[in-house]
Amino acid sequence: MANGLTDNVNSIFMDEKERRDGKYSPKTLAKILGAMHQDGLVVLKDVIPTDIIDKINTNLCADADLRMKNAFQAYNHGIKSNFLQRPPVTDPQLLSKEVYFNSWLLQLANAYLGKRPVFTWLTANNALAGTGSMRQPVHKDTDFDHPLYPYYFIANIPLCDFSVENGSTEFWLGSHAHTTMHDQEPCQTQEDIKKYPFTTIGGPVPPVHQKAKEARMKIRPPIQPACSRGDIMAPHYPNYKLKLHLPHSQMQFFLDNGGDDVEVRAQWYSDEDLPKNTEDTNFYTKPSYLE
Repeated sequence: MANGLTDNVNSIFMDEKERRDGKYSPKTLAKILGAMHQDGLVVLKDVIPTDIIDKINTNLCADADLRMKNAFQAYNHGIKSNFLQRPPVTDPQLLSKEVYFNSWLLQLANAYLGKRPVFTWLTANNALAGTGSMRQPVHKDTDFDHPLYPYYFIANIPLCDFSVENGSTEFWLGSHAHTTMHDQEPCQTQEDIKKYPFTTIGGPVPPVHQKAKEARMKIRPPIQPACSRGDIMAPHYPNYKLKLHLPHSQMQFFLDNGGDDVEVRAQWYSDEDLPKNTEDTNFYTKPSYLE
């Protein structure tokens, strides 16, 4: 059993030769893949210049201030501690290949998922300050019988340094390899459907039920790993069929940077229409074979 006080995420630093070559060595890549398969999480250290991170952070902080004044702002799981934002994709000054098409991340993606994986979703998740003891339930971002093999992961790019002290994300390392939809609570009421609109009565909702949490706690308790500006945190993620929602004005940036390492699958909107669309904040992730 891993001890929650001493257990930790694998943080991978590149050496000087790897930085010059622009890619991880086979030995380092093996460590990264080992972490993904064993823990379901890895942190790629110092892979993004922090100047662009700081600019994006300034933009999203201003956007967050406006959202918190909006009485109709939706919150994750109906709890006023987290909400989703759209990254500033209409501003060409804030588009960076190091952020959206990071070569270190794409090396991991091609090795873990197979050649030329598909880029389908882009959002920002804001954990708000000053929320006291409010927290989201332990959950998976699925409400269906998700696949039991590596088929999707996300790249969390922190816009500030985070740790236990300022509310870093809680992860249950290794749980990705054993969990099924039967670990999740069932949808029982219309209130559940209001919070999770793509579920049905009797189907699973994202929160993990108490018995599953207690069983996993005995094996490997959760941790809150530290992560810094310039890092990428990559968790294995139960997710499936989605499309990016992007501005037509920046189509060239996204398509030109796709290439052989990643397929960009997107719907394109005018700069005026994109803010009106909220589909990319909906976790409709059910695979077509279950529909």
